[in-house]
Amino acid sequence: DERNLKVAIKNIARTCGDEISDAQPILDARLEDGSRVAAMFPPCSVNGPTLTIRKFTHRYSLEELVEVGTLTPHLAAQLQAAVNDRKNILISGGTGTGKTTLLNALAATIPDGDRIVLIEETSEIMIDKPNLVRFEARRAQTPMGQEAPLPAVAIADLLRATLRHRPDRILVGEVRGPEAFDLLQALNTGHLGSLSTIHANSAEQALARLAHC
Repeated sequence: DERNLKVAIKNIARTCGDEISDAQPILDARLEDGSRVAAMFPPCSVNGPTLTIRKFTHRYSLEELVEVGTLTPHLAAQLQAAVNDRKNILISGGTGTGKTTLLNALAATIPDGDRIVLIEETSEIMIDKPNLVRFEARRAQTPMGQEAPLPAVAIADLLRATLRHRPDRILVGEVRGPEAFDLLQALNTGHLGSLSTIHANSAEQALARLAHC
């Protein structure tokens, strides 16, 4: 029932080191197995508490994406060449179209010798590389007791800090705000071969959205 669901959501939030309440009614976090959990409380969620868990069960390689018909062999070869040539790649599409799946597949082809810095709003990209540094944004958190509130750490903040960690490649899970400027600044200072995703319905719209973030 609604009461038990609300208690369950609060317990999940605490397990993730976060909080959801009337004062902070939105939860966006990561479970221990890498699954994404999103929840919302009334009045923002009109019909009662809402809980959504997205599980990531399989990482597709470029070869597998060709096998299932997502990519043509020619396009897969072009993308592989772009990664090898340190081209910057921006993957665009709507929700659930496979942007993160493609980003995962391309990131797996980055040479093991490259130092990769991966920046995400909530960690969900699964990369197995020997020289990988993961950074995750943090939203502002209201205190649960007497402790001081924690300020937000945005993707833009992490991007600026990333340049001090000597990355060969910068991967941003999704560009959707002021971090677009910081990412372009990083690319203009020699950090080529970066990968990111953006919500847009075409390549033209992706560039337009990047310019207006």
